[in-house]
Amino acid sequence: MITHIDISNFGSFSGLSWKKSLRDNAGNIQNFKRLNVIYGRNYSGKTTLSRIFRALETARIPINYSTPSFTVYGDKGEVTQAGIIGHSYDIRVYNRDFVTDNLSFLVNQASGEIKTFAIVGEKNKEIEVAITTVEAKLGSIESKAGLIDSAHK
Repeated sequence: MITHIDISNFGSFSGLSWKKSLRDNAGNIQNFKRLNVIYGRNYSGKTTLSRIFRALETARIPINYSTPSFTVYGDKGEVTQAGIIGHSYDIRVYNRDFVTDNLSFLVNQASGEIKTFAIVGEKNKEIEVAITTVEAKLGSIESKAGLIDSAHK
């Protein structure tokens, strides 16, 4: 199990020494647990931290991180950015990068809407065809087509 991490240089982190920085009110070092939920204000480093763990999961440093330098500590030894391939930690990260890598087929990249990905049953297939037909007739203002565009002229 991973216990803590030092980050010399990675994204918004520079010179983070876990044992000096992450202590409770009584001064005790707070290490990671078996399951961790990371939360905080915008731009506080949540995504950056999750990207280090995602790098361990995928065995690759994310693009746009120049000269990364970190050390992950735990019961299976230390892992640095140079050793992300071949370590023994079992890590799963669910963050924006995971969604982009694995679920992007569900999201319309232009609008951000989640696409329908499963239609089960003959009746539902008929409904999908009917909806598609109505959407084509209605059109859109953006594409300057269909009934919606005509109504706005």
